[in-house]
Amino acid sequence: MRQNHIPRLLKLAGPMILSTSTITLMQIIDALILARHSSEAVAAIGPSGLAVILFQGFLFGTAGYAGTFVAHNHGRGDARGVRRSAWLGIHTSLASGILALAIAWPLAQLFLLAGHEAQVARDEQVYFLLCMAGSLFPVLSSALGGWLSGIGRPALVTAVTFISLIVNALLAWGLVLGAWGFPRMGIAGAAVATVSAQGVAAALYLGIFAIGGGFTDRIARRLDWAEWHRFLALATPMGLRISGELTAWTLFLVAIGRLGTVELAASSIAFRINGLAFFPALGLGQAAGILVGHARGGGEDDQVPAIAWQSLLICEVWMLAMAILFATASAPLMSVFAGYGGDAARIVAAGSLIMKFVAFYCLFDAANVMIGCVLASAGDTCWIARTFLYSSAGFLVFLWLIDRTMPGLVAEWTLATFFVFVTAIIWSLRFRFGAWRRTRILHEPELPA
Repeated sequence: MRQNHIPRLLKLAGPMILSTSTITLMQIIDALILARHSSEAVAAIGPSGLAVILFQGFLFGTAGYAGTFVAHNHGRGDARGVRRSAWLGIHTSLASGILALAIAWPLAQLFLLAGHEAQVARDEQVYFLLCMAGSLFPVLSSALGGWLSGIGRPALVTAVTFISLIVNALLAWGLVLGAWGFPRMGIAGAAVATVSAQGVAAALYLGIFAIGGGFTDRIARRLDWAEWHRFLALATPMGLRISGELTAWTLFLVAIGRLGTVELAASSIAFRINGLAFFPALGLGQAAGILVGHARGGGEDDQVPAIAWQSLLICEVWMLAMAILFATASAPLMSVFAGYGGDAARIVAAGSLIMKFVAFYCLFDAANVMIGCVLASAGDTCWIARTFLYSSAGFLVFLWLIDRTMPGLVAEWTLATFFVFVTAIIWSLRFRFGAWRRTRILHEPELPA
């Protein structure tokens, strides 16, 4: 029988929305404060911030997939499986943190080759380097936040997120602008504030995990190489899908940056504002993914379509409201972030045009986000990663052609909008055809002797 899953979805969604919005909320705080520092810093935080999320997206997309394993085990009623799944995420986080620290400096040098103005490039380099060096903290938070959400305790995720946001805001104000006796560090201060806040969140999650007995179960804590390999086989494509999407959008911003600092600043601000719509939608998608995990873990696959379509309906209502806001109040929204420099009026004018494109593609992004999350929670991660690789490659080829032959703000944002539309159609068709039913996250339970 088809159930009404909307009450459970909304109960989970609030904390998940706040959790998924953390990094973007921190970057919005940074952007607001940096607007009082310099327009170059505002322009720089767009590409460098996306690049940080690009690489961290792979890492916490992989580690955070532990939450899917947790949800399936919770639906099955396997308490030890829940703890073992959480530890799979912790082990992956530790490996990810070491990898990020090793590649932070070499990757930061690439910003000097992007063709941006000299000060913008230096600011991009500094922000990326500092945030990447602290990648362990958000990745570990993603894994343990997934554990709490998977067992149906997202309120604790809300509390940790709220504390980290306060820490970030206070430190950013002090370190960027030199308030309260702090040194005036500019964009480096914004990065230090973000990493410090993420470190506080990771410490709180570890404390909650310890109180919940997560460190006392030696069997769950032990790394099972075969199980970890199985986990990575499903989780790594999810991380690749996230990083692949972010790669496409980062290169899109790099191409926009070749048009000029004003266009780059306006596009960077547009992405920050779009985060107000996108990350709540992603939180809804992750809440739907938890319900899918519980249903599949409990052997109730027939409930998954109802979860997906009811969740999509709620998401479309949200995105429609945000699209109307973006289309009708684009100039005031852009003015909040544009700062007070000589380029502010030009940034607002360019950004107001861009926000019309953002408003339009929001209507399709609901399906892109929601159905993508449902498919991932069902275990269809390899197909998602492979398909998105192909579509992103096509997007980047057309972006390169436009950049070479007819560069312009309208042409490049038109292509971006079409890309969002196409991916939404692809995900929806995949789910409707039902191939996800053939995938399995967990081993079948052993029958009693």
